[in-house]
Amino acid sequence: MAKGLKLNKELNKKSNFFREKVNSQMYYQSDLSSDSINFKWVDQIEHSCPYIDNIVRNPKVTLIREEDVVKVEKAKKVSVASIKDLSRHTHYIEKIDEDTMEVQPSKILIERSEETFNTYENRFIFTLIFYLQRFVADKEAELDDLEIKDERVLEYAATTITGAERVNIELKITANQNPDDENDQVPRNIEKEIKDVRIRLKKINAFIASWQFGELYTTLEKAHVALVVPPIKKTNIILKNPNFQVAEKLWTFMQTYDEGKKDANIDGLDTTGNNDLLSLLDDSFMLDFFVLDSISSSKREQKKRLSEYAVIMMHQQLKRIISLLLNSGVSISDEEILEIITNELKKERNKTTVDSTDIKNRFKDEFAEFLDKVKNYI
Repeated sequence: MAKGLKLNKELNKKSNFFREKVNSQMYYQSDLSSDSINFKWVDQIEHSCPYIDNIVRNPKVTLIREEDVVKVEKAKKVSVASIKDLSRHTHYIEKIDEDTMEVQPSKILIERSEETFNTYENRFIFTLIFYLQRFVADKEAELDDLEIKDERVLEYAATTITGAERVNIELKITANQNPDDENDQVPRNIEKEIKDVRIRLKKINAFIASWQFGELYTTLEKAHVALVVPPIKKTNIILKNPNFQVAEKLWTFMQTYDEGKKDANIDGLDTTGNNDLLSLLDDSFMLDFFVLDSISSSKREQKKRLSEYAVIMMHQQLKRIISLLLNSGVSISDEEILEIITNELKKERNKTTVDSTDIKNRFKDEFAEFLDKVKNYI
């Protein structure tokens, strides 16, 4: 006759005390697994190239006016400003013809108008291209030195007390690529992605080369203009022009990329925010203790203790699983939970029935064979 479910109050109290007193830590490290490689920077640059190309191919120029005092024979054109300046600087007048009252100066002011690329916006684009070329070169060097591997390490350590005992555990789980597994596509996928990135970088480098040989860049380079420094001035053109808006976003991305990279390269994950993972490991610690506490020289006593702990595990694990599902945003009804439990119960009962039937049939066959042998001696 099957035994009914009965919670051993003493063991349940012991397990609750065990769980309450657990002091645990987890540490996780991943070395370049398939989900840790981030080529977001390629997407960002690739997206920005057409917009920067629009600026470089259609650069904005500004008209500057310069004034200079030169000898009168070098002056090709006299303007109103020249006459006004001469009236203020009469010492430029060499002589005046008394009959015609014609003024003959020795020097005169002239004005020159000149178009130039030397504007803040153009110097911003010049600086952006300069830094972009270095940024892409650094990324290509990193790709050359990249080692494709997939290795993960999880370490867990905990201590607790059950009242009379202090219990400790240290756990280390490692997982890495199996070189003999032909179905493992992780490294191949990474290699394919890197190959695709190199093709995309060729197009990006072609853009950069065309910009650096363009009139805007070469003119400013020859003029030895100073590179702009952050923060970028929010001029009307940078704020309102769609091409400059994208260029400014790329500038910000590159300026903050190293900071984001440092955050992404933390060796281990902080357990803060991973309470669900840590709780699952704590549960595993408790299950391990149940095994330890059930081991006995008496098979009957061991089976009895395991069955008592199984009742406790059922209560605790159901609570843990339901809490985990709800915290993860999974919607599940009472009926669905009961259906899962019922189906699993049916499977195990059928398995037990089949196992017992096999034993009975095997016993019958063995007994029949024994009777046949006995008949020979009767």
